[in-house]
Amino acid sequence: MDEGFSLFPPFYTDCGRNITVGRRVFINAGCCFQDQGGISVGDETLIGHQVVLATLNHDLDPARRANMTALPIVIGKKVWIGAHATILPGVTIGDRAVVAAGAVVTKNVPADGIVAGVPAKPIER
Repeated sequence: MDEGFSLFPPFYTDCGRNITVGRRVFINAGCCFQDQGGISVGDETLIGHQVVLATLNHDLDPARRANMTALPIVIGKKVWIGAHATILPGVTIGDRAVVAAGAVVTKNVPADGIVAGVPAKPIER
């Protein structure tokens, strides 16, 4: 870990070995990182209280519902993720983007984008 890394406990993860964190990253208390699909967090990113990064999903077909699909989450540099946001499998968040508190991010967020809501949608600055 970079000496500028900060994490306020408690912090929850299912594996921990599938997480890479850049320089000067801050992770606030109560976050849950389900990392089996891989999680990458870029330099100078800020992650708020109780953010969930979920890399696993179940099949929609009830006959195959117990099956799991793992997809990575990639978070760029200088991103700000607000408290209680949830980022779903396969999502990439571009550099300098902002995810509003409580947002559920189901699709990629472009660099410099701002998203809010459930599901998260782009909003104006």
